[in-house]
Amino acid sequence: MGRITEFTCSSCGMSCQLFLGHGMGHGTLENVLQEFSADVQQKILADTEEEKIPSFEFSYRPAVCRQCRKVLSVPVIHLHRTRRTYFEPCPVCGKFVSILQDSEEVTCPCCGEGILEKKDTGNWD
Repeated sequence: MGRITEFTCSSCGMSCQLFLGHGMGHGTLENVLQEFSADVQQKILADTEEEKIPSFEFSYRPAVCRQCRKVLSVPVIHLHRTRRTYFEPCPVCGKFVSILQDSEEVTCPCCGEGILEKKDTGNWD
């Protein structure tokens, strides 16, 4: 089950709610592929073509786009056999995003001053 997480900055008041994790429908590679662009899908399929049942971890992860100055949710897949990780660029500007780690302290991308606080506010599936 996924979680709904709110990110807030006490300095500038920026607030966003992200749907993170994964749902029940993300248990098969076929379903997960739909979350990625065609070029990333091709890379994933090439990396898993030798596996009868591909072994992977998928989730929506929090990320920061420094170009748009936003916190957003992006699909991320890690393939166990090849040890490769794929994720999408910013859906707004198409630039590279930085995936946030769970325990990472992050400076607000909007104001550059406050530290983002996060709070789980619910679940989704």
